[in-house]
Amino acid sequence: MRPLKIVCGIAVIITTLHLSHGVHHFYSHNRHDGMHGLALFAAMGAAILMGLLSFVGGCLLIKG
Repeated sequence: MRPLKIVCGIAVIITTLHLSHGVHHFYSHNRHDGMHGLALFAAMGAAILMGLLSFVGGCLLIKG
């Protein structure tokens, strides 16, 4: 059971890195095209929070 938790933790961390890469590209490439408004900042905050919690969950899977 322990190797499965480690593999799942690594998969979660890789997925989290992919999410952060996608968020970075979305906001860096579309910054100059009128990316204004509260909804976009709320979406960025939600993506950052989801990525942070996902990263912590992956680390806990690897540890435990």
